Amino acid sequence: MRCKNHDYMYVHESWTDEQTGVLYRKGYYDEEGKYYDADSIAFKKQDGSYEAHYVCDYCGTELEANWKEGFYPTCKNCGAEMNKTPVYIDEIVDIRSLASVANASGNFGKKNLTRIILPLVIMGIAIPVLFNVFFAFMAFSLVRSDYTSTSQVQETEMETNLEIYGNDIYLDEVSTNLYRICSQQDEYEKHITWDYGAECYYDYDSDCYLWYNTDVSPNLWQYWYDDIAGDDYYGWMECEGEDWYIEVSDTEWEKYEGDTSWLWHIENPFD
Repeated sequence: MRCKNHDYMYVHESWTDEQTGVLYRKGYYDEEGKYYDADSIAFKKQDGSYEAHYVCDYCGTELEANWKEGFYPTCKNCGAEMNKTPVYIDEIVDIRSLASVANASGNFGKKNLTRIILPLVIMGIAIPVLFNVFFAFMAFSLVRSDYTSTSQVQETEMETNLEIYGNDIYLDEVSTNLYRICSQQDEYEKHITWDYGAECYYDYDSDCYLWYNTDVSPNLWQYWYDDIAGDDYYGWMECEGEDWYIEVSDTEWEKYEGDTSWLWHIENPFD
């Protein structure tokens, strides 16, 4: 996330480097490796609204939401107003989508993002100058390898998930664990929001990350369930009809044989 004062990367889960014993905390890091707690920073968008991370003081529910001066979101779990007085506010200039460098099979998400971010954070703390050089090299290498290994670069840039669906998606349950996108005015059962740190949508209730993959034909929704994928490098899932499939390599997917009774999904156009 490129802002007026700094560039930021968001680390979704605290982790400890086993080799050095250094703890890297959940939150934001700027290009110099400085840490910002997610509860003490907010980002001002070009339309005058703010993007901020909230934790409910009453029940502990976490929420990533937009807000304007004088208005605050309410907790979706208990209904309490989630007040926030950020210690530090920076203005967003550009949000770089790492989905543009995902490969054609849709290998993109929280785990892949973390594998890019964390080495950069380490280098940013140790050697700020080398961090910038390394970031430029990695970005160039990823773009070159992904696009030259599949086909020629597309002449027109594909629409992003935010351009297609926006920051908030409201879902109506049409049958057990099957949802259809609806409007905010409808009687929706589930509300998911865009997570700028992970560059995909997130559902707190099921701890599920999801995004609409337009790099494959037909386009379809893909899901990352933390309870299934865990710390694996691969683990994105797709639902086609009654069957779930899980990614096991860059080019290979297998039918998932585990319990799928609790998994939910958005209906695909071809269902």
